[in-house]
Amino acid sequence: MPEVQDIFRQYGNDYINRYNPPSHICKVIRAITNCRTSELGSHMDVCEKCGWTKTSYNSCRNRNCPKCQALEKERWVMARQAELLPVPYFHVVFTLPSELDLITMYNQSVIYNLLFKASAETLKELAADGKYLGAEIGFISVLHCFCQ
Repeated sequence: MPEVQDIFRQYGNDYINRYNPPSHICKVIRAITNCRTSELGSHMDVCEKCGWTKTSYNSCRNRNCPKCQALEKERWVMARQAELLPVPYFHVVFTLPSELDLITMYNQSVIYNLLFKASAETLKELAADGKYLGAEIGFISVLHCFCQ
């Protein structure tokens, strides 16, 4: 099964050359492409008992890298699960229309702040309406994005 790194290795440079994305996106593509390769250097893992050695390539430590952030993601999920109350929960997804992709790519902070504000106001307003729930709610908003 291909990994994100495989896709970036095969198509990353072509994508950068064709679409000229913002520098922070190029940085992520390059970091993930080079993660745990000789490009980032290496270190030796040595067993103190038997002397066995193994070369390990260094990680990019980029927050977007699926290899580097797997453990952090699990820790985050476990911490969120520990916060759950014994009540019903609902998963709600707010999606931006694809027509906003280009403007979002170049104005991420503005667009995502507007998305969070609009989704929060919508949830609060609908929940407060007696027709739906008639209650004050709490929620956690998380951004999941596929930046083109």
